[in-house]
Amino acid sequence: MRQACTTMPILRISHRPNTLMKLSAFRIENYRCIIDSGWVEVDDIAVVVGKNESGKTALLKALWKFNPFHEAKYDLDREWPRGRRKEKSLDKVVATVRFALSAEEIASIESVHESAKGITGVEIKRNYKGDYIYTFLPKNPNQQHDLTWVVNLLEQKLEPVPEQFSDHFKNQCGAALKSFIADVRTNGGSERAIAKLPEFKSQLPSFCHPQNPHHHQDHVELNKLNATLDSVLAELKATPMLRVIDAVHARRPTFIYMDDFKIFQGAAQLDEVKQRKDRKAPSEADETLITIMEMAGLDLDEEVRKGNAEDKEQRMLDLNDASITLTNDIAERWSQKKYEVRFEADGQHFITFVKDAGVTALVPLEERSKGFQWFFSFDMMFMHETEGQFENAIILLDEPGLHLHAAAQRDLLKRMKAYAEKNQLIYSTHMPFMIDFTRLDNIFVAEEKGKDGIKVHKDWATADKDARFTLQAALGLSWSQSLFIGQYNLVVEGVTDFWFLTTISTMLREAGAEGIDEQLVITPAGGASKVAYVGTILHGQNLNVAVLLDSDPEGKNAYEQLVHQWILDAKLVLRLGDVLETKEQRTLEDLFAEDYYLKHVNAAYEKELGGQPLQVAAEKKRSVVERIEEALAAKGVEKFNKGRVAKRIMTDLAKKKLAELPKETVEKFKKVVAAVNGVVATWKAT
Repeated sequence: MRQACTTMPILRISHRPNTLMKLSAFRIENYRCIIDSGWVEVDDIAVVVGKNESGKTALLKALWKFNPFHEAKYDLDREWPRGRRKEKSLDKVVATVRFALSAEEIASIESVHESAKGITGVEIKRNYKGDYIYTFLPKNPNQQHDLTWVVNLLEQKLEPVPEQFSDHFKNQCGAALKSFIADVRTNGGSERAIAKLPEFKSQLPSFCHPQNPHHHQDHVELNKLNATLDSVLAELKATPMLRVIDAVHARRPTFIYMDDFKIFQGAAQLDEVKQRKDRKAPSEADETLITIMEMAGLDLDEEVRKGNAEDKEQRMLDLNDASITLTNDIAERWSQKKYEVRFEADGQHFITFVKDAGVTALVPLEERSKGFQWFFSFDMMFMHETEGQFENAIILLDEPGLHLHAAAQRDLLKRMKAYAEKNQLIYSTHMPFMIDFTRLDNIFVAEEKGKDGIKVHKDWATADKDARFTLQAALGLSWSQSLFIGQYNLVVEGVTDFWFLTTISTMLREAGAEGIDEQLVITPAGGASKVAYVGTILHGQNLNVAVLLDSDPEGKNAYEQLVHQWILDAKLVLRLGDVLETKEQRTLEDLFAEDYYLKHVNAAYEKELGGQPLQVAAEKKRSVVERIEEALAAKGVEKFNKGRVAKRIMTDLAKKKLAELPKETVEKFKKVVAAVNGVVATWKAT
């Protein structure tokens, strides 16, 4: 059970720990068009899909203000939802964020106090006032120190009385101290100590006897003892709860936000930039230019002075050194894109040139393509706001790739995966090419739900037509993009087959086992009846084509069309029954343990089944899908939607390692992978 939460004032930290907490879920409330977004679960990457004005920007900006690099408070007057004036309050929570703690972090907070043992996560809220409100999961640490800890603290910090005092003072103070500690030990813990410590402190001047020859020395040393007492009081007031909060607060990752329009500008009149900065009214372009200069070791005020100086040669040398410095920092920290930066200046006119490494032509940053500017500007901000580490951040990208053509958007997706290797990334889009359908588990839909405001969810079937169009178009584009471009191609019956094969293949590879050959392009045909059609088209383009079919009646028909009509050689048409060395009907769903698959069927059809587990025939000769269809039909469910079940399985697989799957399941998938790779090996050998 979660206990009472504790509010923490805003703090900024000067040093980032080596590892930071991992974001597991977030929820946005009371912000612009969002009344309550609902919970959004996050892994390494999450994408929020929706039409324009669907609340995607509001969602990301509210999350960004939870802990931005530069402090940015929520604005109650401008950001409170319209039409809810009576509820308006600085105490209202905007962002609720859950973090999972690593083993290192758990050990760290357990060392603070024994009552922190068992804590595995933390939920942090931030309100319009800017306060952080902490609730630890599954429980909070104690709100008070235990008696033993309090007494030990007093004895360690206050006994014995320092030698610098006179014997008279030490005798008087020592007796009073023993009486004070005995009272705390008898009458209870930190509350008693906090209440009685000021009283003990008030007695100290009376221990300095005016006729004692060491009277002056006692008074001098008394200031130090008072400071010690003040520090003890502060430590007593810092309950285990607050001490654990302090330990965790410093580990919050920085949230970095960027939309497609925050472009770094590399040219400016430096004296004009300085004037605006001195007036505390710099433009966004000024701020980004100053950021670039700071990362290169250039000082704006100094460069303005140099712009009016006579020594042009030294300035050229300094700018060249700054250019090399920034270029080296980028090269050492970030290997995804090789840039070379060059600064030049004529008086107050300052220009930034950026070119691809190895290219001789210098091009001003403003004249590069919008796509290049986007990549460069994000890399600069990413490096700046992670203090040069390129890691331990939550990256929030609002509609990335708007200025990129379709192929470049695909490249951007690959780049974003690289960003997410040591960070977590959440981005929004309404563009089909920015959807990665190999990661079904991380796609969310944002849409307006009338008076309830913007909701974020995973139920694609209920999404509005604009969001559905984006997803459907993405799926169609994924299919058409696969078509005709792979040297080695495998056609499978449906998209669920594609999901399962690619996901398990990735898990196998991550575990050090053999995954599907990465040169193989897998294309879902949209059903067994269409496999022959797709296979024929691909084969007609003189491509290497193989087919993987279920060993059920539909798969048998597709096999006969492909092989008996001489479209494909029988060796290129793989049937699951043959691969698994069984004459029983088998679909790709049969590769999973039956109880595991049925668990997800029951969850997906909980409403139709009224919460009662589905009773499926134990006849193993037929595929699990056929037996489920039969059992559902008996319950009045006309059609079994494998996609509903597959979504749940994909979400579950995203949380698992290969070792957590049943050994039988892993071995079955290994056989399929080996059979497919065997075909590819044959192609490569000829």
